[in-house]
Amino acid sequence: MRHLRFAFVFICLLLTLLIPEPSAQSAHAKSKEEITVSVSVSPASSFHSTLTFRAQHSFVKQLLRAKTVAAYVNPYWVRATLVVHNRYFLYDHDGNLFEKERPLQYMLGANLKQKIEDLVAKVESVHYAKATPWEQVKQTFGRMEYATVIDLETGERFHVQRRAGSRHADVQPLTRTDTQTMKKIYQGKWSWKRRAILVEVNGVYFAASMHGMPHGAGAIAGNDFPGHFCIHFFGSSTHKRKEPDPSHSLMIQKASGSLAANLIGASAEELVGYFLTALHEQDIHSLRMTTDGFPLPDRLAQVASIRKTEMVIPSDEKGPLLLEVPVHLTYFTRNNDERKEKWTFVLHRPVPWDRWRVIAVEL
Repeated sequence: MRHLRFAFVFICLLLTLLIPEPSAQSAHAKSKEEITVSVSVSPASSFHSTLTFRAQHSFVKQLLRAKTVAAYVNPYWVRATLVVHNRYFLYDHDGNLFEKERPLQYMLGANLKQKIEDLVAKVESVHYAKATPWEQVKQTFGRMEYATVIDLETGERFHVQRRAGSRHADVQPLTRTDTQTMKKIYQGKWSWKRRAILVEVNGVYFAASMHGMPHGAGAIAGNDFPGHFCIHFFGSSTHKRKEPDPSHSLMIQKASGSLAANLIGASAEELVGYFLTALHEQDIHSLRMTTDGFPLPDRLAQVASIRKTEMVIPSDEKGPLLLEVPVHLTYFTRNNDERKEKWTFVLHRPVPWDRWRVIAVEL
């Protein structure tokens, strides 16, 4: 009897050593929960990059139980959307987390905030591309090389060939279908307005900017494109000026995901410059990123393009937290009327080390 009992105990011990503990595996699996992070260049963009991560249960528990305070998020300052337990959160460029459906801000500790920052940065590394200098880009994207253009607002893509250009890339759509796709991006009408794009050459992605106006000579037969168009990269310039074009620079910042960081570090005068450049391009989202969300004057909707601006150096008599920046400008309306006016921008920051925000425009 003793021998039988010993044999039974030995067999049970052997099975314990050979068979993995299912309870431990189940506990480990249950300790992980899904967090979905989505990134886009603007709230209205139909092109998103989304990744789902497996996070520790303790992290999710800590997130959902964080203290909340009443607050509203500026929708134009949103950086990413998070989904946890079917609850939607908005993460902004200041590192703040808000509940999407309710006016609540979650007060995050440094450790929790860093973990969310790391997740968002991983998705951004997929969605955006580096602002590689033009001198380096043209070593990869040489003359007669092919590339794919991806529009960051719509996700539409088409193929091009670089035919010329020294200060930037002069390119042409490859086929009639590529031309149709490009024209679709511009709502069926050719335009000089800039757009934030990614340019993929042999598996390498570059942040870039394009306009949508055929001009000059074209040499690809059958593509239905009367000429070529221009793609700018970081540090490239137009045919007429050696300095980078402000509008193309704005779009390259959008395509590299660096626009918000540049706005955070901008002086009051630089922020007004961003506002006016975005208005010239009718990029309302970028324009609104410079503000605190105040209602824009109705007359701004009449501006088709800005021809010239002259900024008056502001005084600091109102102190380090409030500033007025007067600007003399010439612009064209949608009816092609030319107007010369003086606008005064009012800017505010909560504390001297915080970023400036446009809080009013006096026309």
